[in-house]
Amino acid sequence: MDLVEIFGNHIYKNVQDRPKRTLRELTFIYSAAGTALKYFAPREMLPARKYMQWATSESAITPLRHPERSALVSLYLPCEILHAAGISQMFPEALACYLAAAKSERAFIETAERNGVPRTLCSYHKAFMGLMESGVLPRPKMIINTSLACDVNHLSFMRAEEFYGVPRFMIDVPYEYNERNLDQLTARLRDMKSFVEQNTGRPVDEAGLKEATDRSRETLRNFRRIVELRRDRYIPDEMTSNMLSLFGTHVMLGTGEALKYSRDLLRQLEKRPPERKGVRLLWVHTLPYWQDSLKQIMNFTDRVEIAACDITLDTIHIDLDQEDPYRFMAERLIRNTSNGPGMNRVEAALNYARALDADGVVWFCHWGCKQTAGSSAMAREYLEKNGFPTLILDGDGCDHQNVNDSQTVTRMEAFLELLESKK
Repeated sequence: MDLVEIFGNHIYKNVQDRPKRTLRELTFIYSAAGTALKYFAPREMLPARKYMQWATSESAITPLRHPERSALVSLYLPCEILHAAGISQMFPEALACYLAAAKSERAFIETAERNGVPRTLCSYHKAFMGLMESGVLPRPKMIINTSLACDVNHLSFMRAEEFYGVPRFMIDVPYEYNERNLDQLTARLRDMKSFVEQNTGRPVDEAGLKEATDRSRETLRNFRRIVELRRDRYIPDEMTSNMLSLFGTHVMLGTGEALKYSRDLLRQLEKRPPERKGVRLLWVHTLPYWQDSLKQIMNFTDRVEIAACDITLDTIHIDLDQEDPYRFMAERLIRNTSNGPGMNRVEAALNYARALDADGVVWFCHWGCKQTAGSSAMAREYLEKNGFPTLILDGDGCDHQNVNDSQTVTRMEAFLELLESKK
């Protein structure tokens, strides 16, 4: 039994009786892990990745330390208004990811299920709700969420609103992209600013908001260039790295840390010689980066690399010259590749696979995610018709006990052998 597993067992035994102590222990472990990865990460890892390991850890820990200056948010929420207001963000996917990394998610998933949450629900949100209802997750100042992409999202945030008794602001993202819907969504984001001001008692600095959205534009431009470079530049990498980029183009977008990460990653890629090693994959949806069996196949190997994760790139195609901060944020919501018909995401995946010159696509069906699973058959047919072999891989991005390691390994190995035979 390794140290992480010992710690997970410790959390499991103590969470019900000592929630405040559990929060302190989890916060300490996350902080220590982030610092260790910043300075003592695997030597093969790019310096930009090492920095972002620390930055994402600090982003997740800050609202736990100062919940009175935090907002509970959904993954796709444009957070520049919150950055300008000095409000940190906690969000279910990050909380659950850190629990999984510490092998501590089981106690909280079981808490949620005992409280009536269906077993079939997304494990990220079950872990989040269990963290909340066990008394470990502190009470945020406010809640802000969107309707985008995640079916469970709205239900879990309504539950959080009732549990904490704090004000909640909801942004309903229109299904279709047109000028009228874009205007309505832009106005709704201005209402979000008023909501934040009302609940903090302080005005949101418009100059600070513009600075944040300017950082967002540059970050997304850098990721456009990163995609171009990744077409013919190999990186010794690990599965976790793609989750770091996901933070940088979502909840952390608009921060100095996300901008620094994109700049550093771009510079470090530009210095690498053009070369390809092994099989190149586009990964669709979240990654089970903690799963040892997949780590042994995917991490720091010349055999295979994940060129990108589609969620990281889901808004790099929008109008980055849009000067109105609110309209710029609205475009990111309504034109997100996960909004609208399922074919939007499938076609985006094809475009990414072509841009990255990928050898194949892994379409990961995370437990409880109806949207990704529901479009998987259509995605495979369309992607393979256009020349990209596709593996539909069922799994769980959060719950250690909800995966079949041997089946996962068998299917991934067979897929890699197929792609290798085509090279």
